[in-house]
Amino acid sequence: MKSFERHLILLFLFLTVAMFYGCASVPPAPEAASEEKTKISIRPTVRDFEPPSWVNKGSGAFKDADGIKVIYGVGVADGIKSLSLQRVTADDRAIANLATQMNAVVKRLKKDYESLTASGETSLERKNIDNAMKIIVNETVSGSQIIDHWEHPMKNVLYALARVQLQTFTKQIESHKELSEKSRNEIKQKAEKLHKEMTKDGL
Repeated sequence: MKSFERHLILLFLFLTVAMFYGCASVPPAPEAASEEKTKISIRPTVRDFEPPSWVNKGSGAFKDADGIKVIYGVGVADGIKSLSLQRVTADDRAIANLATQMNAVVKRLKKDYESLTASGETSLERKNIDNAMKIIVNETVSGSQIIDHWEHPMKNVLYALARVQLQTFTKQIESHKELSEKSRNEIKQKAEKLHKEMTKDGL
């Protein structure tokens, strides 16, 4: 009888220890809930993706980080499934936008130049300037570069940034010897002044 009682006590102790370790191995419910909450909280949202400053500032005249006078053009391509086609489209639009910026600059340059030289300018010189400026814009845009891209991580939208230095533009003016030296110098001076007037905050 005593042997039976002894075995019963040992069995009871064994079951008690087994239950204790079994409960200890189960992770606490509050921690599991906290872990799930953490996973949800780090899920990315639209606000988590900040584009570079040039995406928001857009095209125009700027001074870059080195103080170099530049003109930027921004192109956007969206809704294009082919990655290579999307990139080419964004680049082409950035360069086209840069050409628009350059044409706007030239239009103002010609207007300012004509007001300064109306009395002494010959019709031939005026014609030479008109023809030269069209060529200069094309030459300047041809010397532009695509320097950056940004793709929105949550949308099928790609941005491209085209850049050309103002110095490239003024060098093209200097190379057109069909313009008089006086005209070349005055146009270059007006270009520098106009860029300063148009300059936005740096990118």
